[in-house]
Amino acid sequence: MRLVTGQQFTHRDFQNETASYRLSSYIESLRNRHGWPIETKEETAPTNDPTGRNATYGRYLIEPEILNRFRAELGERLDRFIEAVRRFESKGG
Repeated sequence: MRLVTGQQFTHRDFQNETASYRLSSYIESLRNRHGWPIETKEETAPTNDPTGRNATYGRYLIEPEILNRFRAELGERLDRFIEAVRRFESKGG
């Protein structure tokens, strides 16, 4: 739902929200099994460890023009999916 609403997120964002380490599995399934064009933008940031190293990680997203195509093709079905996920999450999963 987050991808089709235009949100971008990292593994840490996902982990903090869901308490799950499974994001890469979900991304792999959406890409390879379902053909979703999910992009990974690499980012680098300093870590908190004493060596002061940088970590490289991915930010997942679907490009806006592709989201517009999804909306045109799926219309109300996509809206119903998004609303169903929001209702589910508002009840505490």
